[in-house]
Amino acid sequence: MDFVGIWFRGLVQPVRAFDALKSKPAPWWGLKAVLVRYVGTSLTTTLALYLLDRRPFEPSYLTFLSEEHYYRAEIFFLPLFGLFIWLLGAATVHLVLSLTGKYNDFNQVLNIMGMSMLIVMPGVWLWDWVVIILNYYHLTIMAVSHSVFALWGVGLYTIGFNRILGLRVLPAFALAFCVTLIYIPLAAIFVR
Repeated sequence: MDFVGIWFRGLVQPVRAFDALKSKPAPWWGLKAVLVRYVGTSLTTTLALYLLDRRPFEPSYLTFLSEEHYYRAEIFFLPLFGLFIWLLGAATVHLVLSLTGKYNDFNQVLNIMGMSMLIVMPGVWLWDWVVIILNYYHLTIMAVSHSVFALWGVGLYTIGFNRILGLRVLPAFALAFCVTLIYIPLAAIFVR
């Protein structure tokens, strides 16, 4: 199965998608997935917000970026943020597993993290574009809807850790939940 096949298989049959991902080049497929996710988001959703002259919901924590120029800058730094959060999440999983004596292949963890981050994106992109077009792009709506997408991501990480790393479901879920708890506050700071 090719990259796009695994990506879209993950939407409807995530167990089979992660079973197929296990034999794919690691960490390269994870890297490709992260780049597709964050470059794709930059060139679609973030660019649309910039062209529509939208402002972030809250003032920027990055005080050197004004609200009027925030989305223009985010187009360029969002892929770097994606790479950082991908590496941080995978390093956290690897560290926790290593400290608990569980063998794990860091490259496989990177593949799991990257593909899990990408599988949810057709739903996220479609949702974001519809609410932008309908002018419902508001903090409350986005916070609630993206929380649902984050829970979907937790499920995908759990399946990946279980199927590829051989973790039992409860420890896999706990790690997946921790990775998401790392991502959310960082995204609140940088992703508007």
